Amino acid sequence: MISLPDSGLHDSEALTLLRQYLDWGVDCALDEEGISRFGEVSLRRVIPAPPPTASVVSSASRVPQQDADDDRRFARASSLEELAAIIRAVSDFPLARTATHPVLPIHVPGSNLMIIGETPNADEDRSGIPLAGETSELLGQLLGTIGLNIAAQSRMAALPWRPPGGRDASPLEMRYGRPALERAIALIRPRRLVVLGGTAIRMLLGETASPARVRGKWTDVRIDSLGTVPTLGLRHPLQIRTSAAARRDMWKDLLLLAETLDLPVFGA
Repeated sequence: MISLPDSGLHDSEALTLLRQYLDWGVDCALDEEGISRFGEVSLRRVIPAPPPTASVVSSASRVPQQDADDDRRFARASSLEELAAIIRAVSDFPLARTATHPVLPIHVPGSNLMIIGETPNADEDRSGIPLAGETSELLGQLLGTIGLNIAAQSRMAALPWRPPGGRDASPLEMRYGRPALERAIALIRPRRLVVLGGTAIRMLLGETASPARVRGKWTDVRIDSLGTVPTLGLRHPLQIRTSAAARRDMWKDLLLLAETLDLPVFGA
């Protein structure tokens, strides 16, 4: 390390020495002892000023308002046609923007039974028809064993829109869709509901409900402007292909449905 002399150099001598150091390739000045640069600066903790109170809205405060708006939006429908128009017009909900078509309720006049399916599958998403495709075919065979024709029953998907990739609906998505589901039930006015799969069961019977807990019995579900409707929760029909227990449960529940509706049972 090369140091500048501490004593008595004239300005011209000091300048000459600096030029010599520069010629030698010296490009920085070093001291004999380290210097703490942090000690030279008075550090201050910078705390950003909070935004104006009026502009701070937590997510917890937004959700109830949004839920209330959705309730009013769907509750305005005085007919299924008007409800369908409201569902088609939804543009502020992510599922409504990603779905191919909204899946709208079907009312069969004279039917006392309404079937609520799962979230729409790919066939339902493409066609806009609830319980379409493989699910409809299998459910039709199952209901046929107790003398029911699926085409003669009112029906609806749990949600009007298919989640991307066919994933499960989130609790927030289920809460958003419930007012539309309840309004459709109130307008169709069925005497009994049959609910397929976990999504529809949780939407109508509570977020902690599951097919395993509610199957095998009728449970009253309260629907605004309609009152209580006896509801039977079933496993999803596609589950019977992979589980012997699901097949046993489904047959027992079909027998309960037939007994309640006083229907003939084929193969019993």
